[in-house]
Amino acid sequence: MDELMLVPVSADDAAAVAEYRSAFPAQTARVTADENRIPGLDCLEEYEDIADWLQYVSDSEGRITWFRTVRVSDGKTVGMVILRHALEYDDDDPEFCSHIGYSVRPDERRKGYAKAQLRLALREAKRLGLDTVRLVCADFNTGSRKTIAACGGVLIDTVYGEESGIHVLRFDAATDI
Repeated sequence: MDELMLVPVSADDAAAVAEYRSAFPAQTARVTADENRIPGLDCLEEYEDIADWLQYVSDSEGRITWFRTVRVSDGKTVGMVILRHALEYDDDDPEFCSHIGYSVRPDERRKGYAKAQLRLALREAKRLGLDTVRLVCADFNTGSRKTIAACGGVLIDTVYGEESGIHVLRFDAATDI
């Protein structure tokens, strides 16, 4: 597998982020309750202007860090990761909070990138001083469930989202991977 690196998202990344977002057309199979949502990116799809999303990213500095997952060989953004420094900074219902969210562009899936980027994200969480992180995924998201387990995630429980109508699996994972 190609080597990957996490690159913190900055104002200079507008073109790369816009290109990444365009890889998720509406007809692409989703793994979230909202078919228009790109998983793990805190509503990037809701921003018409990438500059506005990048300002949101900048305004969250010190609480949340976004990364592009870049393939070293060609510089292509194959995934994105969000690292919430504490669970209280997640906008969702507290039962559905996670420290890490991630996605892999549809044309780069099934290449091991999700596992590689989650491992890199766990190392970043360790650098922040987190020994354990919470990870969540929809119960029907087999790929994410397997990725989390492969990276040491231990299933804690399943919770039901009244608003979303989905069951969410909650895992804890050590960051010393």
